[in-house]
Amino acid sequence: MDINYVILAHKNPEQIKRLVERLKSVKTRFFIHVDKNVEIDLFKKALPEDDKIFYLRDREDGTWGDVGIVKATIIALEQIVNKKCTGYCVLLSGQDYPIKSNAEIETFLKRNYGSNFIETYPIPSEKWVVGDSGGQWESGGMGGIERIQFYKFNLSLGWGRYILLPSLLSKEFYKQWRKNLQYIGIYIRHKKTFPFPIIRQRKFPDYLRPFGGSQWWALPIETVNKIVLFLKQHRDYLIYNKYSLLPDEFFFHSIIEYLASVENNVVIKPSVTYVNWKREGVTLPVTFNSDDLNELISQPEEFLFARKFDCEYDKTILDLLDENV
Repeated sequence: MDINYVILAHKNPEQIKRLVERLKSVKTRFFIHVDKNVEIDLFKKALPEDDKIFYLRDREDGTWGDVGIVKATIIALEQIVNKKCTGYCVLLSGQDYPIKSNAEIETFLKRNYGSNFIETYPIPSEKWVVGDSGGQWESGGMGGIERIQFYKFNLSLGWGRYILLPSLLSKEFYKQWRKNLQYIGIYIRHKKTFPFPIIRQRKFPDYLRPFGGSQWWALPIETVNKIVLFLKQHRDYLIYNKYSLLPDEFFFHSIIEYLASVENNVVIKPSVTYVNWKREGVTLPVTFNSDDLNELISQPEEFLFARKFDCEYDKTILDLLDENV
């Protein structure tokens, strides 16, 4: 069975090379998106293109929390569909790494063929708590509704450097009007002018219910075909999310839950990527090191990959995984 890996990369070309070489087989293809803010030639030098490795020509801005990551993923899915690929499509970041062998990955996906491995839960959700995204606006316990109904404006390209504001015509704006006016002032000092759209109230498209979850998934090509068709028929959905916060954590999830609501044979199962969000005293999610080998290799069979890893921080853990998986 074929496996089509979509890899979103923004750093460490040598780590991308290592990830691809670790996963490469006669049944795998790689569709690599390199953030347009970094030099792609460094990646191509480390890992040249061939008949299995493709760098996406259209590149998007991968600013944290913006819709660019979603656009990059769509570009990859469209290319996979145009090439008439079969099998599974697996979305990875450049800081993911397999914690199962290629044979185990293929066997698991083949045995569960047709299942959509993506975490989903309705929004609002208690999993999305106040301040969890690192931004300057406090949501007041809205459980993620603010991500899709408020406007996200970047102060810079850095992580968490944004403001999140309700429409000027909404009640929410005036509940914290002093703070919101302060944030508008901060934005103007950074950007000189303020975007006009904040006057309009945002409402999630009524043909979908919002569902959220982890960004990383594995989907059969049948689902990917339906997603690409859905987006052609509902071009407003992508446009709507220009000002959403972290749309990568609900964009595809909401479509798949919609498909499940109109088709009886859509099976949704948890993500196959293991991420540790629970360790105390470290930046989350955990960036694994050599002390974490047992935690990684002891994960149950449904976890095929883990994130995140950084070869500049600790590449020994990658060596240990190669030796022990």
